[in-house]
Amino acid sequence: MRIIKWSKLVIAAGLMAAGVAGAADYPERPINGVIAWGAGGGTDTVTRLLTPIAEKILKQSVILANRTGATGAIAAQAVHTSPADGYTVMYHAENPQLYQVLGLSPLSYDDFEPVLLSVQGSTVIVVPKDSPIKSYEDLIKVAKAEPGKLSIGTSGVGGQPWVTSMLLKKVEGVTFNPVAFQGDGPLITALLGKQLDVSGLAVGAAVQYVKNGDVRALAVMSSKPNPAIPEVPYITKLNPAFTESMKASGFFYGVFVKKGTPQPIINKLTEAYKFALNDTKFVNYAINNGLDVIGLTGKEARDFMNNWRAQMSWLIYDAGAGKESPEKFGIPKPKM
Repeated sequence: MRIIKWSKLVIAAGLMAAGVAGAADYPERPINGVIAWGAGGGTDTVTRLLTPIAEKILKQSVILANRTGATGAIAAQAVHTSPADGYTVMYHAENPQLYQVLGLSPLSYDDFEPVLLSVQGSTVIVVPKDSPIKSYEDLIKVAKAEPGKLSIGTSGVGGQPWVTSMLLKKVEGVTFNPVAFQGDGPLITALLGKQLDVSGLAVGAAVQYVKNGDVRALAVMSSKPNPAIPEVPYITKLNPAFTESMKASGFFYGVFVKKGTPQPIINKLTEAYKFALNDTKFVNYAINNGLDVIGLTGKEARDFMNNWRAQMSWLIYDAGAGKESPEKFGIPKPKM
């Protein structure tokens, strides 16, 4: 028995040494980057701005590919089934923190390591430019008069447009006809083509269309004005009843790897993406598109994500939109 145990220790030590050696040389080949949302959306745009800059530090190419579907759960599953070696990197938003409560996937960010949380932003409610709905008050009036008739574009259950519709239901008592698309890019196309009555978009994805007059912005889902579109009223100004909900409003984007990835590899990726986050071109992009650069890593990133999950999971569950209680997954209920 002692010989067997000693042999296992020797093998384990050898594997650990090989892992450390591999981490020291990382990356030795191109990295596969999986973007959980479609082309042209907020996650996609931020990823494609940051990654070429990060490549300068990594001294390797990152081959980016969009893998959409199931509110990003397909991408999350693909990365989770890949080796934890740093050669498959996921670019995603906040959505995995809601998968369990919504019954979309058993995964959450507990199954991944945050390399870097890059930015945080808000959702803006928009309608086509020629819509008869001229204001947020008009939207609520029409939605109450014809429950379930107005089509609202979403990026699937758990995405920010969907969450926005649930918050409107909870606070205003209005319902819509949800139509799912694969992210902000397709949602914008549908709005421009007048295939939708209303939607919620990331401010960063919508700002140029709002400024150009291609869509009409009704309200920013936030408790303060957004500097990129300061003329658009914020939701707590329009209705103070949203104040509690806005404590966990909005979204965040980040870079993630599978849990179990060696820390030296995570450190190298973090160094590269922190460098990119401080690039003048990216900082200007964030400012012009109403995004807050947060740059969280390690425990700070984990605490931020868990607080967001607790706030939003219970809001959704209390609104009657969750399939499972957050309590089942050990998600604490925030003190109100």
